[in-house]
Amino acid sequence: MMSIGPECFRCNTEYAGLALAWAWLKRAKLLRFLNRIPLNLKTVRRSPRSKLEDLLCCLMSGVESLGQIDTRMRRDLGLTRAVGRSSLADQSLMSQTLDAFDPVSLDRLRSNMVTLLATRSRAVARIGRGRFTILDLDMTDLPCSRRCEGARKGHTLQRRGQTVRQLSVVYNHRYREPLDIFLHPGNTTSGGPLEAIVQSLEQSYDWDRALRQVICWRLDSGYGSDKKLSWLMRRGYRVVAKGYSSRRAARWAHSIAPEAWKPVYPAQAVYERGRIAALSSPHRCLVIRTARAKGTGYSYSYLATNLKRWVHPRGYVDFYNQRQGIEKEIQQIKSVLGLKHKRKRSFDGMHALALLTLMANLQLVWFRRSLGLEHLGMKRFIRDVIKTPGYVTSTRQGIRVQIHDQTPYYQTLTDWTPAASLPLFSLQSGTILYKN
Repeated sequence: MMSIGPECFRCNTEYAGLALAWAWLKRAKLLRFLNRIPLNLKTVRRSPRSKLEDLLCCLMSGVESLGQIDTRMRRDLGLTRAVGRSSLADQSLMSQTLDAFDPVSLDRLRSNMVTLLATRSRAVARIGRGRFTILDLDMTDLPCSRRCEGARKGHTLQRRGQTVRQLSVVYNHRYREPLDIFLHPGNTTSGGPLEAIVQSLEQSYDWDRALRQVICWRLDSGYGSDKKLSWLMRRGYRVVAKGYSSRRAARWAHSIAPEAWKPVYPAQAVYERGRIAALSSPHRCLVIRTARAKGTGYSYSYLATNLKRWVHPRGYVDFYNQRQGIEKEIQQIKSVLGLKHKRKRSFDGMHALALLTLMANLQLVWFRRSLGLEHLGMKRFIRDVIKTPGYVTSTRQGIRVQIHDQTPYYQTLTDWTPAASLPLFSLQSGTILYKN
């Protein structure tokens, strides 16, 4: 392949991949969730919808903080052409837009997202077809200033005494799709909002009892109290959860004969005991013994499940260990998309920012799936595809994206056949690869 020297290569954007993705999102009508959100804002040059679009575009680039919008993205000529403006909104306008959110506008944003997910999400469609679907739920901390609304001292991985807010994420690992996100005050514990989150999802997606029976909640110990598990089982859900009390597990383990343990891994063994008295629904209970490092004894936990398909105990251990997918997803939302560095004093504004970050993540997931690059992690996908240098021009037929033939995944982009066709131009040959 003939190489092209730097003097022949034109570049007016650092985000040619994002420009292409944005045009595809508009053609596929995946930005309609921003329609008719009631915000009390003065409109001079930019409508509230345009400001939200600009913010979503910046979030999809993985910008680390809102302040970097002014220094890195606002004047990117090619990207602004793809969005259809002379420049993106500056950081102050985006912050004012987030501050204008209240409970009414938050409810409208979430309902619009639900409408889009109901027609686009593979996980939601799988549940609607009555097929077995696993949902993970986890909570993480978002450090913030003491002056922020909802800031409290709570569970955090930061330094002791740090004020935080808490964030709950619902996630499907099979399709790598987060389904919803909820913001809580910093002193909220994991199990506290469980019932409200589940009922919100039921109301949003019309999950009757028949559909609940195909949904399996995979939960960690923060949600594993007898009261929470009983509530989920009574509503018809399948559950695989780690028990809340490690002291209870240790007490059970001390009454188990050493030869009764069944090894599942070199450092792990299990024992199936009788049912837990506080759980009225039929279930299975497995006590797990894990060897500590350097031979200093064992740690104990237990799994409770009401899955009807009884399998070998090792299968349940493996099934629960796959929960690490949601932990990686949360880390991706916080670090790769930079949510942990974006802090709003307003609680509703921060909640709106979390919802928009979730949608930015989903848009990237759908674009990555359309390209056939699902094997790439989100960090690498943003680095090698979204942040591809190129040249973007605007025509009556749409945008033209020119990229260098030696950029990563050039061949993938040139071989791409989207459902909503877009014009993609090759810099080397100057020919149209796709037409409207």
